[in-house]
Amino acid sequence: MSSLPGLRVTASARKGRVPKAKANDVEPCEAADFKGIKTREYSSNIISRGSELEQLKKLSHLVLETAAVGASTFEELGPQAATVSPSVLLHTLHENTTADVGALEGAMVYEPCSVDFTGSEDARLECVIDKAFVNLGGMMAERVGGLVSIEIVEDKVTALNSDKIIAKARHMRAMFDEINVDREKYLFKIPGTWAGVEAVRALEAEGVRCHVTQVHCLEQAAAFGRAGATVVQLYVGRLQAWYKKHPVHQLSNKLHEASNHGVEFVRQVKATFKNESLDTKIIASSVLDRDNALSLAGVDYMLLSDRVVSTLNNADACDQIGTGVVARGGNVPSVGEITQASFEAALGMSPAYEEIEAHLELLHKDEEALKAFVKTSVMRND
Repeated sequence: MSSLPGLRVTASARKGRVPKAKANDVEPCEAADFKGIKTREYSSNIISRGSELEQLKKLSHLVLETAAVGASTFEELGPQAATVSPSVLLHTLHENTTADVGALEGAMVYEPCSVDFTGSEDARLECVIDKAFVNLGGMMAERVGGLVSIEIVEDKVTALNSDKIIAKARHMRAMFDEINVDREKYLFKIPGTWAGVEAVRALEAEGVRCHVTQVHCLEQAAAFGRAGATVVQLYVGRLQAWYKKHPVHQLSNKLHEASNHGVEFVRQVKATFKNESLDTKIIASSVLDRDNALSLAGVDYMLLSDRVVSTLNNADACDQIGTGVVARGGNVPSVGEITQASFEAALGMSPAYEEIEAHLELLHKDEEALKAFVKTSVMRND
């Protein structure tokens, strides 16, 4: 087998395991929120005493968003964690500057991924990429104090098939068990489809924790909360922009009286979870500005840009924090029994369908690019 340039295949790699990295082999990389959003955490020594940032941090876990790849060891704004996705693995392989490329090296010599076991080159490729995800996730789990979130759905077909989602999660969990990664150290990312609800219900019942993405309406959030999802991710700025363009749906989703539809949606979800005694946590992302952040005070996790963090850090603490929309709670629209039909209808009156489709198209594009790289740069020479 031809290895990636500059990396030897060790005995441990031939068992499908990952070569141990030397301390100077691993570059600082991105930290994610504990559910896998690509982030790094803001260093504590730059938080100004008496600032809005310091005050807001007492009410919510704050995480600094970044486009960087990997995992970091900053300690102040939220738990350390990491994410594994097609784009993250592809970036690692293209850079080829750290021992993280060993994630693919180990996968290439993993016996269950050989053609003798898989039956075809296409099946082998799928197996190799799954194993590389697990290897990289295992390496990140050793470097971060929090959790590693793994993308397991990269196309529409899988996103609409609960059996496929469940099978993929179980398959990858077995691979994690083989390399002795604690099951408490990782989560699987699942998009907010009805098949996702069914998959989350089954997986969480087995103790497999799930991070649900692309949640855009109250029925969708409630369905995943009732299914036992560990965390759901909401998108404040995207919702606000969408409802401005689609005012007819403001009334049907009980958002017509809100000055910010995204913030009000987060409040409704948090209040619903509290009223129904659901343990599911919320991460608010796409937080556009200081006012958004202050209004979201009290949400479990808040993903913030460097610009918003800097603005909060340069402003003196104010009485507005602690009385934000989310912290206040209040009344919430009733969510009764949720069937597949009512779930799909609710998605149709929100940004959910178009956002899920765009998200899956991007993941599929990244997955195809990753497969092409592995086939042309590695598999053809082994």
